[in-house]
Amino acid sequence: GGISSENTKIRSSRKYAKWRKGVFERDNYTCQKCGIKNGYGTNVYLQVHHIKSFSLYPKLRFNNDNGITYCLDCHKKTFTYGKRI
Repeated sequence: GGISSENTKIRSSRKYAKWRKGVFERDNYTCQKCGIKNGYGTNVYLQVHHIKSFSLYPKLRFNNDNGITYCLDCHKKTFTYGKRI
């Protein structure tokens, strides 16, 4: 008990939440691949994708230019989705 991985600690931090919000706002809460967004009867689960890997580029983890908004379906189509690289 009480032991969390560095990854979990970072992804649950305020700094990470601020980064995600910044990317969402920049992208107008719209998937940058298919263009879908919440509203008008549509409920879309959006995620922020690290363009350069979270694990391989730790200095870019909180750089807004290294994030892009995708809906879950488009995020699943990325090469690195769900993989630990």
